[in-house]
Amino acid sequence: MTEPSVQVEDTTVDALIVQYPTTMAVFNAFGVDGCCGAHRTVRDAAAEDGVDVAALVAGLRQAIDTAEAQ
Repeated sequence: MTEPSVQVEDTTVDALIVQYPTTMAVFNAFGVDGCCGAHRTVRDAAAEDGVDVAALVAGLRQAIDTAEAQ
């Protein structure tokens, strides 16, 4: 397994959405605000929205890996 190209937990929601638009579906599936709360880091957004950060990061990494493989 290779190292992730992005440090997901410390990246802002909006930065991930801009760089990897497919992550929007992951944020939506977890109920994380990708609009008004998008300026938060993934770690902060998960905590504030009551989401398991490990599960969210796993979903985001999968979406990012898929996007980078294309």
